[in-house]
This record gives sequence, structure tokens and C-alpha cells, in this order.
Amino acid sequence: MKTSASMPPIVQQLEQFYSELGMAQVARLSEIYTDNVEFIDPLHHLHGIADLSQYFEHLLVNTDKCEFIFSSRLIADGEFSLTWQMQFAHPKLGNGRLIALDGISHLKFDEKIYYHRDYYDVSAMLHDHIPVIGWLSKKLKNGLAQ
Repeated sequence: MKTSASMPPIVQQLEQFYSELGMAQVARLSEIYTDNVEFIDPLHHLHGIADLSQYFEHLLVNTDKCEFIFSSRLIADGEFSLTWQMQFAHPKLGNGRLIALDGISHLKFDEKIYYHRDYYDVSAMLHDHIPVIGWLSKKLKNGLAQ
């Protein structure tokens, strides 16, 4: 694993970008992602910077807070993986309380990122924080764990 002193600049740029994610940052997506970026998460599969910009605009329009805290990095030639915790607040989830979600991202880059894939538990992000559905989701998880 490389130290931050030997980290490729794109890794530092990405971490800075996501450290306080908001609508103002959406205009800066092209600074870190290629025009033909492929972005995948458990709910979306996007192609191109225009689709990625729309995704972030839609995601952030009603979000009160969204920031990422990065805990580890694995960096190899032309790719890296980051473990993170996203902390966000949305008025329609969890009564607007801050929600913490753990995940990992796998990214590939030349000078900019051309591939970005996120892995996280969708139920921990959404289902657990919606009335009735959240109760059912937690019951199912607890039942399966026994």
C-alpha cells in the first residue's frame, strides 16, 4: 500500500471531491472523471460524464449533508480501491437524521478516472430508514442471522 506522499494525484483529488460532496462539486466532475467514465453502484450503471452529472444532481438536490471519510487505500498501477464511510442526511430517510454507510470503491484511471464501481449494502442505505419497510428489513436481517 502506498503512503499519501506517493499517492497518485487523482486519488487525492477524488478524496477531496467526496470529503464534502454537494451540488457545487457536480460542476467539477470533469476534473476527475473522463468523458466516457463508467460508473456502477448497486442501483445504477452509468456511462459518460453527462449521465454521472445528472445522477449526482438528482442524488444531492434534497440531501442536507453528504461526506465521505476514507479509511484505507490500496493502490496499484492504474487502479485503486478505497474503503469509506458515507455520512449523509436526507429529509425522507431516518427522519432527516445523519445516516452512516460503509462501502468500498474500485477505480481505474489513466490521468483521470474512467471506471468507478461502488459496493455497499443498499438496505443499510435506504430500506432500514423508511417507516414500516425499515422495521421489516431489520426483522428479516435479525431472523436470518440466527
